[in-house]
Amino acid sequence: MASLMARIREMVAAHAHHGLDRVENPDVMAQQVLRDLTEDIQAAQRALVVALGAHKRLAKERDRLHEDATGWDAKAGALLRAGDERLAREALQRAVTARAQAKARERPLASAQQAAQRVRQQIDQLKRELAEAQIRAAEIRACLTAGEAAGVALRFRDHYGRAMARAQKLDRLAQKAGSLEAEAAAAAELVEEAHSLDREAERVTVAAEVDAAMATLKARVQADGTSSRPTNE
Repeated sequence: MASLMARIREMVAAHAHHGLDRVENPDVMAQQVLRDLTEDIQAAQRALVVALGAHKRLAKERDRLHEDATGWDAKAGALLRAGDERLAREALQRAVTARAQAKARERPLASAQQAAQRVRQQIDQLKRELAEAQIRAAEIRACLTAGEAAGVALRFRDHYGRAMARAQKLDRLAQKAGSLEAEAAAAAELVEEAHSLDREAERVTVAAEVDAAMATLKARVQADGTSSRPTNE
């Protein structure tokens, strides 16, 4: 039973893959890959903007804290010269705190810079991938176009073969018609020849009959002349 179910699953999977292969259009799929890569590049560029913004913001905060520390140092010196040690100490404490905060910005600042650098590298890599994918997509489209042209040529070859077969058939019919025409001409010549012979035979027959009639007429005329001549008593 388990073996039967396994075979059924394999059969269903095989038919599903076969159906997908028939539906899948390489050119359409290649264009989808180009769109996906383009969207990935756009997403990476947005991430780069965020990383650069974070780096810039942290750098400004660090620089401002260094400026604050320098300012508090100056105030502490002025207060100490004025004889107010307590306020000078408070100013120094604020200067130390500002420097500590500025130093605390260094690590996230470095991380933001590294993140921006990684994103830049990823964008460059994605752009190279997109360029190569565009070349491959163009090759796929060219291959499909060539395949379509070959298919058209193949279908035309079938039409051409049928057309040539029809032309050859017409040639054979024309030859047959020519043979029939020649035979008809020959038959017409034979018929004309037979008619000529018949006419000649008829002429000869008529001439013979005329000669016979003439001979009969001459004999009768001669007989009539003899009978009408007077006798001597």
